[in-house]
Amino acid sequence: MTKIIALDFETANYPRSSAIALGLSVIDDDKITARKAWLFRPPANDAGGIYIRPDFIAIHGIRPVDLKDKPDFRGVWPEIEACLDGADLLIAHNAGFDRSVLHGVTAHYGLALPRFDWQCTVSLSRAAWPQLPNHKLPTVCEHLGIVLKHHDPASDADACARIFLEAGADVQAGSAAAYDRACSKTQNMSETVAGAQYRMGLRYLAGDGVAQNPVKARGCLFKAAEQGHEGARRELARLRAE
Repeated sequence: MTKIIALDFETANYPRSSAIALGLSVIDDDKITARKAWLFRPPANDAGGIYIRPDFIAIHGIRPVDLKDKPDFRGVWPEIEACLDGADLLIAHNAGFDRSVLHGVTAHYGLALPRFDWQCTVSLSRAAWPQLPNHKLPTVCEHLGIVLKHHDPASDADACARIFLEAGADVQAGSAAAYDRACSKTQNMSETVAGAQYRMGLRYLAGDGVAQNPVKARGCLFKAAEQGHEGARRELARLRAE
C-alpha cells in the first residue's frame, strides 16, 4: 500500500515558523481516504499576543480572534505526526513553501521531523498540462473541474491530492520531467518525460526514496520504453530474463 499526503499551510507572516493552519489529505493506493485540518496559534509576538499581518488576513481570512482558544503547533503535532506516519511521499502545490513551513515550525518548537520525499504538483502540472496559461492552483483546478476554495487549507490540500490523481500513471515522473526540461533547455517533452519515467522505474525497483514496488517499476519502464528510451528497454529485457 502506497501512502501519499497532500499538505497546505497558511502562515501569519513571513517567517516560516508562523504557521497558523494546516490542511491535509491522505491518498492510499490512488484513493483519497481521509481529510483533516487544524488551526493553531503562531509563536507569540513581543507583547505576548497573536499577530497576523493584515495583508495575510486578506489572503486566507484567518484572524487573531479565530485562534484565541487554539493550542500552538505543539498541541496539534501528535495528531499531525500520526497522520504523517508511514507516508511514502508528501506533496504540495508549490512544495518548496510548504516544506519550508513544516521544517520551520517543527524546528521552532524542537520537534523531531522524519525525512520525507516530496513532490510539487506545480511541476507535475507543467509536465501534464503544458498548454495551460499558468499552473497556479486555481487555474489547474478550473481546467480539471475541481471545486476549490482557495487559501482554505483543507480545500487546497484536497485539490492538490486530486491534481496528483488526475495526472494519472505518469504522476511519479512529473516533477523530474519538469526539472530535466529546465536544466537541459530542451523543448522535447516526450524525451524528457521518458527519461524521468526511466529513473522513476529504477527508484521503484531499488526502493530509492520511495516504497519498493516492482509493479510500478515495470509500468514506468514500459512507458519510457514505448517512447524510445533505450535504457528502459534494456532494463525491461533484463527483468524478463530473470
